[in-house]
Amino acid sequence: MEKKKIKLCKKIILFLVIIILILVIAFISYKVYLRIDIDRRYNEFEKVQAIETKGTLSYVKDENYSKVENMDYITQDGIGVKVDSISLNDDTFSANIDFKFEEEFDYRTLGYGYAIYDENKNIYEIYSRMHMGTNEKYDYNSIFMQRELGVYNKKDIYSIYLSDRAGMTSEEINENEKTTINKITTEAKDKFPLSKKIYIKIFDLGYYTIDKDENGKYDPRSATNINLSDAKWLFEFDIPEEMNKRETIELKLANEIPGLTITNMTLTDTKLVMNFKSEEYVNLISAGKDMPGEEFMNKCKEMLNITDEEGKVYQDMGGGTTGESEYKMSINATKKDLAKKLFINFKVGDKQYKSELVEDKK
Repeated sequence: MEKKKIKLCKKIILFLVIIILILVIAFISYKVYLRIDIDRRYNEFEKVQAIETKGTLSYVKDENYSKVENMDYITQDGIGVKVDSISLNDDTFSANIDFKFEEEFDYRTLGYGYAIYDENKNIYEIYSRMHMGTNEKYDYNSIFMQRELGVYNKKDIYSIYLSDRAGMTSEEINENEKTTINKITTEAKDKFPLSKKIYIKIFDLGYYTIDKDENGKYDPRSATNINLSDAKWLFEFDIPEEMNKRETIELKLANEIPGLTITNMTLTDTKLVMNFKSEEYVNLISAGKDMPGEEFMNKCKEMLNITDEEGKVYQDMGGGTTGESEYKMSINATKKDLAKKLFINFKVGDKQYKSELVEDKK
């Protein structure tokens, strides 16, 4: 009887070993297949050569941006692309990209990838469109573009970016002309360099369709991705000297506020950027996931906001945590608003604090 038990145990152990070996082989085979598939896809991505165009920037001093002179659409696969204008300062890069299509679709759902970099391969941003309705796990197009530019960092693909936030918005749509203007914006982690040239590469154009459910709300499960083109467009610009004569104002609190430590605060022609430490505020951000959106926004504004002496409350343009009890926030106040006197208001419980923001002439 004891021998039978030993034989049975050996059979079970052998069976388990075989199962483990099969799983290991299957996993290795899958990883090898995935590696081969990724290399194949990258080779297909890399062999598509970008059409290169050099544009001329004309600086508009009063508006602090440069318009592109005498550029027509560069057309591939029935899609015309050109750059209309560029804005650049220490904390923000933006550009208006103009598209013209032969195909009709809901241009509000247009998406595309873009890379922004300078002559020294400082990577301002590489942005990939979301392929709605697909189950792509990784941001392969960002990886492919990094490899194409020779800046791929396998350990942390986002560490090479000078920006910490980027996106695009639809500025104008003309359905009759089949054109749309998209604004791409990227915000610096610290400061953008004084570049002599800037390059904008556009790639991976597509859009998506999505249906509404019985309640009239968009149903993500119905989303379908449509690829428009694998073509690439590369625009090169010489940066006007005026765009590199930047005047960023450093700010500080006139009076210290308990529970709020400002680590860095800057004011430019585009916005006010504030880095600060506040355990109370970060706790509120963490609790926000369980609140209705409007209630959460109101509580954030009630705890911390920027006003001027005329009573205007400036808008929070977005932000995020940068460390333990640390937060970075962008406000739509500019250098022109400093003449109105800017104030920070901070409320914890029943205690309300207020301090003027003054120039830090250190």
